[in-house]
Amino acid sequence: MKRIPWFDNIKGLLIFLVVFGHAIEVYRHTAGNESVKYLYDVIYFFHMPLFIIISGYFYRPNKFDRVVKLLSVFFIWQLVHGILSKLIKEQAILTLTPEGRIFSIFEPYWTMWYLLGIVVWSVVTPYFLKLKHPVLISIGLALLISYAENVTGWFSLRKLVNFYPYFLIGYLLSEKQILHTLSEKAKGLKSPVRWTALAVLIVYLGGMLYYTQIPKGTEFLFMRESYSYFEWSFIKGAAFHVALYGLVVLLSISLFFLVPMNKKIPFFNHIGIYSVFVYLIHTNIIRVFRLMMPEEAAKNPILVISVGLLFALVLCWAVSLPIVRAVFKPLVEPSLNWLFKKDDTSSAGGKIPAMKSALTDNGLTESK
Repeated sequence: MKRIPWFDNIKGLLIFLVVFGHAIEVYRHTAGNESVKYLYDVIYFFHMPLFIIISGYFYRPNKFDRVVKLLSVFFIWQLVHGILSKLIKEQAILTLTPEGRIFSIFEPYWTMWYLLGIVVWSVVTPYFLKLKHPVLISIGLALLISYAENVTGWFSLRKLVNFYPYFLIGYLLSEKQILHTLSEKAKGLKSPVRWTALAVLIVYLGGMLYYTQIPKGTEFLFMRESYSYFEWSFIKGAAFHVALYGLVVLLSISLFFLVPMNKKIPFFNHIGIYSVFVYLIHTNIIRVFRLMMPEEAAKNPILVISVGLLFALVLCWAVSLPIVRAVFKPLVEPSLNWLFKKDDTSSAGGKIPAMKSALTDNGLTESK
């Protein structure tokens, strides 16, 4: 399969920001660390929505075997997180109580909501696409679930519904060839599309100086709280919510055209190819990193940012090494050929594609 440097470049930059954001996350509330909070908010405003847009861009309906394989990866890493939780927090493993997180398998740990989201979105999208206005309907559902106060934590339901419009938008950018059309007009440094994208980025970075001062502004970006948490009425909450969708999509499309399309960005292109390894492995290493950060260093924003950047670079590089990928491949790309019939017609030639292909279709590792 021919790779497209453009998407590998973007995924590499995004997964680096994911790791860096997690590295500085717990230090953003420390007094004097306003610059850390600013960087954190800048990252969280767009990094997961853009990842989801890319996942939607590469989504293709009716590929049941790939959905099953993604679900198997989710189960494997839920188990990994559950065992580590047992070791760290002494949570019981073999129990059916709410505290037994391994058995609460569909209550995702930390970053695992994204992978479960890909599974759920892949299942429901063919039905949404039968509707006349799928994106508008998905936004309407997001507004309603954000208005509701009591929503189950299973499936990270509020987050999955709130982030789903980005997945549909990504799919439509591909299906309607919107991104392709704009990319044709963005060739050359003097392209109006590129200059417009740069202007959007500059305005965004300036605007975030204001946004980061808003109480609970960061929590709004997580999309896991109800409007009542922010003391908003439905009308006020819905207005902010819709505005956020519009601004994030505008920024995300702009960022596409600020990244090289045909040239590989050194380092970032490589980690973009193996972004799923970084995504799945890094969270537990982050926990160790936080324990090792000296308390005095955590109060110095320059040190927090510098160490966080260095740590993110080293971690992304290390996880993408061939030897590390080889060790973790059974957990990241498990073979499930034994599970499917050999004459399964859902795959070309009756053969079940490798796990790499399952992740390909969702923009996690490969580019089309």
